[in-house]
Amino acid sequence: MVQKIDESIFTLKSTAPKSKADVTDAVVREYLKEEHEARTALTSKLRAARLALEASQPAPEPVKRRSPRRAKS
Repeated sequence: MVQKIDESIFTLKSTAPKSKADVTDAVVREYLKEEHEARTALTSKLRAARLALEASQPAPEPVKRRSPRRAKS
């Protein structure tokens, strides 16, 4: 018993050549994605540090407002 092997698995599938614009677009999108991830990570880190600092400091006392002075008549 000989099993027939599908010959299509051995053939190379041709891919469409990419234009320079497509390559540039892909590179720029990847670069922007990396920048966004780095910026988001830094923002999260700074926010956590600020919240920790605010939690360790006592709450500021409320500012007393002065009543407006009346004009002399």
